Amino acid sequence: MQKKVLFTLLLVLLALAAFWFWPKNETATVAVDKPQPEAIAEPRQTPVVPAVAPVPMDQYQQEELKQSFSLLSQAYAADLSYPSYSRPLTSADHQLLNPNYFDTVALPLEGGASASLVLPKYRFTYPEPVVFSLVMESLSPQQVKAELREQQSGKVLAQADLTATPDSTEWPHQFDGSENWDGAMELVVLFEAQGKTQQLQTGLDYSYPVATITGIGSSSSRGSDLVIPVNLDVKKAGMYRLRANLFTENKQPLAVLTAEGKLTEGSAILDLKAFKQVLQQQAGPYWLGTFVLELRSAMPAEATRYGDSKEPGFVVEAINFDQLSDEPFVLNDEEKQRLEFLKQMAGEK
Repeated sequence: MQKKVLFTLLLVLLALAAFWFWPKNETATVAVDKPQPEAIAEPRQTPVVPAVAPVPMDQYQQEELKQSFSLLSQAYAADLSYPSYSRPLTSADHQLLNPNYFDTVALPLEGGASASLVLPKYRFTYPEPVVFSLVMESLSPQQVKAELREQQSGKVLAQADLTATPDSTEWPHQFDGSENWDGAMELVVLFEAQGKTQQLQTGLDYSYPVATITGIGSSSSRGSDLVIPVNLDVKKAGMYRLRANLFTENKQPLAVLTAEGKLTEGSAILDLKAFKQVLQQQAGPYWLGTFVLELRSAMPAEATRYGDSKEPGFVVEAINFDQLSDEPFVLNDEEKQRLEFLKQMAGEK
């Protein structure tokens, strides 16, 4: 389980705990104290707002809450067995293995017919074309049109009439990319069927790459970590996060690796580190791929921008596994305190 999910659950449970265990007989006062102009001789009285006493928990509810904290503490402890920059990866981690996966948008129609909008991925980078298909089941639509729009402004960036394949089950098309496209987009497909105008719509992201992964350097050992330097050509300076998956030579998943750093324009390096325990006694060579390179937003209203990779993946040379130390991952003080708190809430010693 990712730490992000655990922290969310933690906040929910903390809110529940605060509600149920708040002292019943106490009254809170909220003072609204506004500055008074000098001309006003008599200041207004401060209003007092009594707090509503929470409903006490019965024994069954208390046990349920303790059990929830117990499960959370166990999951958090397991999550802390590995550093956040190097997590185990298995074939069941679909989202991590397919970070650019697109969920097909389907529209059920009368009489068992259906229409689906299919894209090979969600995120595109220049100069890639936006490739998509309208797929029909038990129906032959008329006047099939498509538009690509800016999500925020609604401005139409490209439009076309679609033509069916010879078997009339699919209407494929692609819009050639533009270096001026950057940000969230909407793809809209309109067609006439069953006497009505039908519409399918989906979101996607298109960006001009803010940085490009150009290759990797020679790997090395640093304590209990395998260090893989990743070379980048940075076009826009800022705070970057790089995520990549490490596989065995025959593409079996081993770990998801993460690195962050503030990069300036030009050539740069981000070091990915693989903790010894996630390597499962595999000394390599390895394959590094499934890159997600993000330029983090500098302010809340600013969208995250993305980079790309010159190649889909790179071979990481084999290492002498004995060069990696057997040092266990050590929790920092904050992580220890969180774990101890969860155990206390669960009634564990």
